[in-house]
Amino acid sequence: MPLKDELRTLLTAAKLGWAIESNWTDVYLFVVYSVARPVASALVLVFMYLVVAGGNTRPEVMGFLVVGNAFWAFVSNGLQGLAWGVLDDRERYLMLKYVYIAPARFYTYLLGRGSAQLASASAAAVITLGVGGLFLGVPIDLSRLNWPLLLLALALGYIGIAAVGIAVAGLSLNISRESWGFSEGVAGTLFLLCGAIFPIAVLPDWVQPIARALPFTYWLEAIRRAFFGTTQGFSLTDLDTAQVLLYLVVTTVAFAFLANLVFAWSEHRAKERGLIDWVSGS
Repeated sequence: MPLKDELRTLLTAAKLGWAIESNWTDVYLFVVYSVARPVASALVLVFMYLVVAGGNTRPEVMGFLVVGNAFWAFVSNGLQGLAWGVLDDRERYLMLKYVYIAPARFYTYLLGRGSAQLASASAAAVITLGVGGLFLGVPIDLSRLNWPLLLLALALGYIGIAAVGIAVAGLSLNISRESWGFSEGVAGTLFLLCGAIFPIAVLPDWVQPIARALPFTYWLEAIRRAFFGTTQGFSLTDLDTAQVLLYLVVTTVAFAFLANLVFAWSEHRAKERGLIDWVSGS
């Protein structure tokens, strides 16, 4: 398919995804809802930490928690947007079979369909960082922010999120029971493994190699270094920033390759078994 048609499919699917995710409501009302939920989750986590720490907080620890939560919204929303794009069209709107016969590549359609969730995640991340800086003592200084490192990390992170999300969406084609919670289960597992709320050094020894094989571990590390520099060694103290970026690139490319294989296999299996136009009732 020509690039022009691919871009048109991507844009149209993104508009459709935004309309569906917002339930066709007023855009400002939807943004308020989309922002309030992750901010509330971050505050719950922070206040749990305050209780456990007896009120004794360190700015660098609060920064670790707030930044991890703020940017994890991209992962959870991205995975959910792609997987629920499949499930909404198949289970709720009964339109998946028509999407397949449309003159557009299903892979591109899915990427556009799930991108609406990333837009709401961006707003949530900004608000969460603002709350952390204004009320929780997080040392965020935009004048000292390493913008090139942050933008590079975000770009690579989006590729990793899309890769894992497309694999989860493909697998969702073949899942009948508990399919709606599948993406949340995957995101929750990655949340615990990638150092979003605590350093991976506190994980059991046999789990740490798994954490170091995931691109999101290096993604969060790069983002934290963009905000706070390399003096706060919480997760990957044995690596300098260049090594963090190198591992981020390598793991992202590897996951993108594997995710496309998983999606191709899942889509083929769904077609062979007639699951494209099948309604599971889940």
